[in-house]
Amino acid sequence: MPRDKCPRCQRPEKQCYCKELKEERACMDVIILQHPRESKHPLNTARILKMGLSNCEVWTGEDFSGHPLLQKVLKEKSCYLLFPGTNAKTTREVLQTATPEALIVLDGTWRKAKKIYYSNPQLQQLPCIELTDLPISDYRIRKAPGEGALSTVEATVALLRQASHNSKAHQQLLDTFRLMIEQQINAMGQETFLKNYPQKPD
Repeated sequence: MPRDKCPRCQRPEKQCYCKELKEERACMDVIILQHPRESKHPLNTARILKMGLSNCEVWTGEDFSGHPLLQKVLKEKSCYLLFPGTNAKTTREVLQTATPEALIVLDGTWRKAKKIYYSNPQLQQLPCIELTDLPISDYRIRKAPGEGALSTVEATVALLRQASHNSKAHQQLLDTFRLMIEQQINAMGQETFLKNYPQKPD
């Protein structure tokens, strides 16, 4: 019998984290382009951003060339894409010459994020921002593609902190993310967790 879910955060009722989030505003708009498969993942972190930031939108798909709201944002605002690439600049480099009005984030596995990127020529034309001085990810229950990989919420908060020059900004988003992870580990049991997600030595 399926467990009852919270209609807002989509977590089992006993693992609902809604009460932990109070809406706040980021220093720039955040537009998350989410791969359809990621939208169905029970531990998707874009939902935390959407619930916790008043100026955040999550749009699902692969081809956004005909997405009217995205087209409007691209036309009317100074947009930057959070994506590593040969022409990507660090946040510090960008802020020396520009003030981003909107940050576009691709949400999905690395493979799915690249698919969104290469399926949308407009995204390839945007200036890219890449993160430096990466924090250690706390996403302990999903297999990372490599060293330095962060969840969507971790990467977005890291960039917003750099852009706002506030190392404590949006801490509640990370606290909620960690709570979700701890609840999931407790639900599966420590033995199962260690078996499926062996921890690297410090």
